[in-house]
Amino acid sequence: LSFVLDFLIEKSQIAHVSLFKNFTDVTILQYFLWIALPLILISFSVGFTHVVSPNAIGSGIPEMKTILRGVSLSEYLSGRTFLAKTIGLISALGSGIPLGKEGPFVHIASIVGNGMTKFVTHFNNAFANEAYSNELLAAACAVGVACNFA
Repeated sequence: LSFVLDFLIEKSQIAHVSLFKNFTDVTILQYFLWIALPLILISFSVGFTHVVSPNAIGSGIPEMKTILRGVSLSEYLSGRTFLAKTIGLISALGSGIPLGKEGPFVHIASIVGNGMTKFVTHFNNAFANEAYSNELLAAACAVGVACNFA
């Protein structure tokens, strides 16, 4: 998942530079495209995240710390939040804006870990214990941080 996100972000940034290089004849158009594409991507990222799942807004680390302390945040680890977070992250970082991806990766890994917990409890009731779920979420947070430096 981390590789796919990084690949798509890189392709978006390469497309931004190649679009700039294709219009070498008209300098004003070059500058307009250089500014307009990131603004369009950032606006799309904000709008898509706000419409699909407002829980995907923000870093994700403070909310994960809150969940690990035992507070239940509804819809924070849902599939809609996963979709909004990944597409929003790809379009925001693809625009070239200097944002950190560590927090969103922690959130995305936690959503995947929570989904794995729900999947495994259908087969083995030993993982239905809340302590195991918290351990898996903590491990997922660590995996989210580790994915950034792999």
